[in-house]
Amino acid sequence: GLLRGELESLPPWPEELVPALGSMARIVVGNRQIICARAEFGLQSGAVAGSCAIRGILHRCDPWLGDSTEGCFIGDQLRGRVALIGRGGCRFTEKAERAQRAGAVAVVIVNNADLLFNVLGQASDIRVPVVSVTKSDADTLEDGVVASVIWGLHPASVKGVTGGY
Repeated sequence: GLLRGELESLPPWPEELVPALGSMARIVVGNRQIICARAEFGLQSGAVAGSCAIRGILHRCDPWLGDSTEGCFIGDQLRGRVALIGRGGCRFTEKAERAQRAGAVAVVIVNNADLLFNVLGQASDIRVPVVSVTKSDADTLEDGVVASVIWGLHPASVKGVTGGY
């Protein structure tokens, strides 16, 4: 896990978004945070989701739409990765299932426009967090950097890779 100090140094949740805590999440890279929408399925969904931070290495998936079991979706090539996958081509649940099978610790669905959208679908077997971001926010996320996907106000723990990664 992470040092307690690292959790305490997270940027604060934007005050104007506190009412939306139940439907929003954030991706934190260094001292920068990107607001995202929580999917209807996945670890962060539902009343029992609580508050958590999942940490991994950002990975821009190829195939970008995650619509086939090829490229980075073969074997465990996404182990420890936060998978960035484009919107379109197949169901959101299929994208998340492929990424989870390949070892991803979180899935970020990237919109093809500059607005947040609801990632709908039902899948009880997806145990990683699934969130969505706008196209321009995703464009600022660099391949290979450490990112945390966080939901809830006070994450009690951080799961995933450690700083020496």
